[in-house]
Amino acid sequence: MKNVIVFFLGIAILSIGACAKKIDIEEDEVAIRKVLEQINAAFQNHDAEGMAALWDQSVESWNGSRKGAAQVKYYADLFNLQPSIKSNHLEEIGIIFVTPDVAIYKALMDNTGLVDKEGKPRPQVKWLGAWVFNKKNGKWLNAAFFSRPIEE
Repeated sequence: MKNVIVFFLGIAILSIGACAKKIDIEEDEVAIRKVLEQINAAFQNHDAEGMAALWDQSVESWNGSRKGAAQVKYYADLFNLQPSIKSNHLEEIGIIFVTPDVAIYKALMDNTGLVDKEGKPRPQVKWLGAWVFNKKNGKWLNAAFFSRPIEE
């Protein structure tokens, strides 16, 4: 009987630990979504510096061609060239935790308000995006970003 009680007590303790871990993941998912919402709001307002405040200092573009400050300049230039660009979140695909402090957020997005070099409107562009987030000092920051247009 004593062994049965110890067994069930052990199961209960393990279950509590598993529940706590699940709660932490859910809290981290909420925090990551909030950071992404703030990045998107800064994008909508064409605020490259506001976006940069939510990036890790070593942030880099998907192909590694822009790192850190060059990433900020890229978006500042983009906003000057595309004054009416907007980005819309269409559908979250999911969040994958690589480690407790590294996660990848995936979503379908689109851009509207694009113009060509002559200033003529361009069609909406749908794309698949993946943001790599890392947690530093308890705060989730965007460390890298990848996007790929979806051809229909």
